[in-house]
Amino acid sequence: MGIKLDIGCGAKLADGYTGVDAYVTGPGIVNAQMWALPYEDDTVDEIRSSHALEHVPKRMVPVTLAEWKRVLVPGGRLLLFVPDLEWCVKEWLKRKSNGWHLDTIFGNQDHPGEFHMTGFTDDIAYGYLDEAGFSDIVVASVWSHKQRTIALSAVA
Repeated sequence: MGIKLDIGCGAKLADGYTGVDAYVTGPGIVNAQMWALPYEDDTVDEIRSSHALEHVPKRMVPVTLAEWKRVLVPGGRLLLFVPDLEWCVKEWLKRKSNGWHLDTIFGNQDHPGEFHMTGFTDDIAYGYLDEAGFSDIVVASVWSHKQRTIALSAVA
């Protein structure tokens, strides 16, 4: 298999992937913004991104997804995981505290890369991928990062 990117990898790089992160450096990690990838068109076979896309401004989500589609080979796979905003809000409303449940909505804000700048529901996430030209979009709900997460797979 060719190039596989783990975009927004943080310090934990997925096995078999090259990491891309604007805020974390280390072996196997390319330091770049996720909407400005240093790869040629049609050169990446797979992109995985887990709990990262919510860290870009809402207006940059379409730009970021267009960039991912640009670098993916035709037929390349996208595996995307984002927090389920509806779940996060419901869980926060049960507690109305400034603890972890508030962090699921706004990020932990420990450093510039840890602010949530947008949110996703199943329909919103699907719509963004559809508008970016991805096909065969599948939406599922999984448990990740101690919360309900929207898992999407799509083809470039």
